[in-house]
Amino acid sequence: MEQKPEFAPIENQEALIRDTKNGAVLNKDLSSLQKYRAKREKDRQMRQEFDQMKHDMSEIKTLLHKLVNRD
Repeated sequence: MEQKPEFAPIENQEALIRDTKNGAVLNKDLSSLQKYRAKREKDRQMRQEFDQMKHDMSEIKTLLHKLVNRD
């Protein structure tokens, strides 16, 4: 019984291969993967900073209301 190769090239797509066991398309271009991961991490950090700034602004707003409405 002849075994199929584990991965098969995809026509006209040098960076892509197909896993013959489950049909998944895989990207073998590691530099693109590293760039994607770096961008994803940068985006996560920016979202975190933005959320922190929203929290800080809300806190400032609350403090200003307390100052203005002081009896």
